[in-house]
Amino acid sequence: MACVRVGLLGPFELRVDDRLVQVGSPKHRILLASLLLESGRTVGTGELIEAIWGAAPPFNQRSALHVYVARTRALLEKEVGSFPIGTAPNGYRIEAEYATVDVRTFQEWLRRARQLAGASDDVGEANALAEALKLWRGEALADVPSDALRTQYGYKLAEDRLWATERHIDLQLKAGRYVDVVSELSLLAARNPLREKLWLQLMTAQDRCGRRAEALMTYNTVRQRLADEAGIQPSDDLRQLHLRILRGGTTPSEVGPGAPPVPRQLPTEMIGFAGRGRHLRQLDVALEEHERGLTNRSTILILNGMAGVGKTVLAAHWARAVADRFPDGQVWLNLRGYDCRASVTSHQALTFVLRSLGVPGAKIPPDPDGQAALYRSLTDGRRLLIVLDNADSSEQVRSLLPGGAGHFILVTGRDDLLGLVVEDGATRVVLGVFTSDEAQQMFRSRVGDRKTALELEIMDRIIERCGRLPLALAIAAARAAARPAFPLSVLERQLAETQSGLDAFSSPDIATDVRAVFSWSYLKLTPPAARVFRLLCLHPATDISTGAAAAVAGLTLRQVRPLLDMLAAAHMIVEQRPDRFVLHDLLHVYGQELASAVESREERAAAQRRLLEWMTCSALSARPLLQPSESRVMPPALSAGVEPVIFAGERDAREWFEVERRALVAGVHLAQAAGFDDLCWRLSYGLWVHLHLTGAWDDVITTHRAGLGAAERLDDQVGRIYMHSGLGAIYRVTGQSHLAVQTHQAALSIARATADELGIAMALNNLSAAHRDAGDLEQALSGFRESSRLQEGSGRLGNLAITQYQIGLTLTAAGRVVEAIPVLVQARRAFQSLGHRRGDARAAQALAAAYQRLEQFRESAKHHWFAATAYRDLGDRWFEAAALTQLGHVYLHSGRDGQSRDAWRRAAAIYEDLNSPEAHVIRAHLEHLQADAGAECRAAAASS
Repeated sequence: MACVRVGLLGPFELRVDDRLVQVGSPKHRILLASLLLESGRTVGTGELIEAIWGAAPPFNQRSALHVYVARTRALLEKEVGSFPIGTAPNGYRIEAEYATVDVRTFQEWLRRARQLAGASDDVGEANALAEALKLWRGEALADVPSDALRTQYGYKLAEDRLWATERHIDLQLKAGRYVDVVSELSLLAARNPLREKLWLQLMTAQDRCGRRAEALMTYNTVRQRLADEAGIQPSDDLRQLHLRILRGGTTPSEVGPGAPPVPRQLPTEMIGFAGRGRHLRQLDVALEEHERGLTNRSTILILNGMAGVGKTVLAAHWARAVADRFPDGQVWLNLRGYDCRASVTSHQALTFVLRSLGVPGAKIPPDPDGQAALYRSLTDGRRLLIVLDNADSSEQVRSLLPGGAGHFILVTGRDDLLGLVVEDGATRVVLGVFTSDEAQQMFRSRVGDRKTALELEIMDRIIERCGRLPLALAIAAARAAARPAFPLSVLERQLAETQSGLDAFSSPDIATDVRAVFSWSYLKLTPPAARVFRLLCLHPATDISTGAAAAVAGLTLRQVRPLLDMLAAAHMIVEQRPDRFVLHDLLHVYGQELASAVESREERAAAQRRLLEWMTCSALSARPLLQPSESRVMPPALSAGVEPVIFAGERDAREWFEVERRALVAGVHLAQAAGFDDLCWRLSYGLWVHLHLTGAWDDVITTHRAGLGAAERLDDQVGRIYMHSGLGAIYRVTGQSHLAVQTHQAALSIARATADELGIAMALNNLSAAHRDAGDLEQALSGFRESSRLQEGSGRLGNLAITQYQIGLTLTAAGRVVEAIPVLVQARRAFQSLGHRRGDARAAQALAAAYQRLEQFRESAKHHWFAATAYRDLGDRWFEAAALTQLGHVYLHSGRDGQSRDAWRRAAAIYEDLNSPEAHVIRAHLEHLQADAGAECRAAAASS
C-alpha cells in the first residue's frame, strides 16, 4: 500500500512513496487543502466555494465545485490509487487515516509537549517541540492562494508555530544554552518586531552570554521600533529587564519559565458528570479563540447560574480536560462568595496565589496594591488557567486578574458579575437546570442503568420533583444508590411524603443541603430585594410579570424593577422574556417558607389580595376587547398602589391572556383557598372569553365551579348568573346539551327573579344557543328575538350585535338563508361601528357559510378571505387557519382548484407551526386534490 504524505506547513506537497506528485491548478490545491485541514470532518459546499473563489464565485458555483472535485479525484486516482474524497449530504470529507498530514502531526506534537509540561518533563517537552518545529518548510499554505483558508487556519498555525518556538527557546534558556539561541532569536525578533516576548528572550540570552552591551543596544532597538510601528512604550517586563541589566545583569533564577513551581490545583473529577454539551462547546470555542490570539488580553469567562445548578462541577470537569494546554500551571481558588464561611478577601486571595507561584511568605508585600503588582509581574508572559470559584462580586475577582495575554480566567458565581463584562471584557455563559435528557443521564450514571431501566416512568417523576436541579438530583440519586435493593418507587414515596418540599433534599453536609445552599444567596440580598423575593413566592405560579410583582409587593413598576434586576443578577429569578421572570420550583418553595417565617399572616394576606386585584381588574379590562358584550360585573375596589394593565387593543389583550393564562387560572384557585370570594368569581368571569376561544374547557369548568361556589357563599346573584352562564356555554360546546340547557335555565331563573334585564337578555341568548344545538330551532329563534327586544334602545350595541349574529346563525341552520343574510349584514355593521374586528370576522364567516349554501361561491370566498385577513392582523393564527380551511372548500366547490390548494397549504403550514392535529386533515385534502388532478390529466391524455 502506498505511503502518502501531505505537506501544508510550507508550499503544498503531496508525496507518494517519496515521489512528489504535481497537483494541478491553484484551485485544486485549495480544494485539497480545505479537505485535509479538516480531515475526518465534512466540509460544507459553502465553505469550499468560499475557500476556492472567495467573494467572486462563478454563477454556477455548485456545478463548478462538482467539476473540481471530479477532476481532483481522477488525478489522485491515477497518481495515488485509492484516495477517498467522500461525499456527504452537505459537502465532502477526507478520512485522516489514508495519509500523514504535517498539520495534524504538528498539532499532535504540540499536544504531547503540553502533556509533558504538565508532568514537569522539560527534556521531553523540548524534544516534542523540536519535532513539531522540524515539520515547517516555510509559511503555512504558502502556495494555496485562499484568503478564507489563511484567515481560518493560516494565522492560527503561524501563531502556534511562534508559540512553540518561544516555548522551546524558554526551555533552552532554562537549560543554560544561551549561545545556541542568540542567532535564532535575532532573526525571529527582527521578523516579529511587535512580539515583546522574543525581545525579552534575546536580551536575556545576550546578557547571559556576557554580551551585556548588545543586550542594552537591543533594548534601544525594540523601544524605537515599538514607538515607530505601534506608537507604544516597551512593557513593564522589558523595562525591568533593561534596569536589571544596567545594574549588573540577570541571574539564572530570574530567567526562564519553570524557575517558580508550576501549580496543579484542580480538584479531582466529580463522579457522575453528565450533560452540559452545549456549555462545554462554548468553553471550548472561547479557549480556541484565546489560543488563536484573537484577543490582546487574558480571556475571562464567567459561568453564571442559580444555587445548585452545577457551576463548580462543570468548571472542574472542563478545567481538567484542558489542563495540558496550560503548561505554566492551573490555579484553583474558592472565593467563598456564597458559603457558610466568610468570603475570601483580596489580601487572602492574593497571598494564596502568590504562595502557589513560589513566592516565600516573607517576600509577599504587606499591602494589597503591592501584592497585585507582584502578581501581575510574576504572571506576565506565562500561560495559566485560573479558576476563581464561587465569586460574589466583580471587585473580588478584579484583583486576581493576572498580567499578560496568555491566561484563561474561568469565574463561577451566582451574581451576574456585570462589572467584569463591561469593564474587563468578560464573556458570560449562563447555566440553567438540566434538560430532561441530561437529568436522566446524570441519574443513571449514579444509580445504574439496570435499575433505572426497570422504572423509567418513576425515574422521570423523581427528576421532575427535583426540578431538574443538579444538586437536588445528586441528593436523590445518592439516596437511591445507597439502597440498591430498594425500588425507585420507595424513593419517590419518600420524596412525596416529606413535610416540606425542601426537607426531601436536606443533607447532614451543609454544602449539599439545598435549603442551606439557597440561604447563602438569600442572605446576600438587600432587605428590600429580600422582601420582594419572599412576596413573589406568594404568587401561585412560578412565571411572574413585572406588573404582578409590583402588585404583590405593593410597589410601583418603577420601584419594583431595580429590585427584580437585583434578584435576577443573583439568579434567584430568571428574566426569560422582557418583563417576565421565572422562579425555580424549589426556590419557590424556599421563598414560601421564608414568607411564612418572616411576614405576618396579615401582610401575606394583603400581598395576595393586591395580586388578585391586579389580576381581576386587568382581566375585566381585557375581556371586552375579545368579546364586545356588556355586563353588570363591576371591578373590585383596588388597594393602594395596585396598577392594572392598560391594553392597546384586542391583540394586546389576547397576548396578555395567553402569557398570563396559567397564573390567572391558579389565581382563581388561590382566591378560593384564601377566602377572597368577591375576587374568585370576578376573575373567573374575566377569564372566560379567552379560555373559550382557546378551547381550554377543563380550565373553564374548574374556575367557574370555584367561582360559582364563591358567588353562592356571598349570595351574590350577579355572580351566580354569570358563573352558571359560563359553565353552560362549555357544556354546550362539549356536546352536553341537556346539562347546558339545565344550567342556562338556572341562570335565567335567577335573572328573572332579580329583574335583571341585562342578565335576562344574556341568559336568553345562551339558553337559545343551547336549544339550537339540541335541534330545537324555533324555540332558539323565539328566545333570541325576546333577547333582542329587551336590548333594543338600551344602547348596549355589543350585546345586540351578538344577538343578531346568533339569529343569523340560527336562520342559516334552519335553512332560511335568504332571511339570515340581511341579519348577518346588520350584525357586521354593528361590530364595525364598535371597531371590533374579531366580532366582524366571526359575522363575516357566518355570512360566508350562508352564501355557500346558496352556491354564491364568489361572495362566500370574499367573506372568508376577509375573516382570514382579520385574524392574521389580530395575530390569531388558529382562527386564521380555520378561515383559510373553509376558504379552500369554497374554492374547491367553485372549481378553482389552484386557489383551493394555495389556501389549504397556508392553513396546513399554520397548523403545523401550532402542532395542531388539523394539519393532518388538511394534508389529506391536498393529497386528494393532487390525486384528482392526476386522474384528470391521465383521462385527458387517454381521450386524445
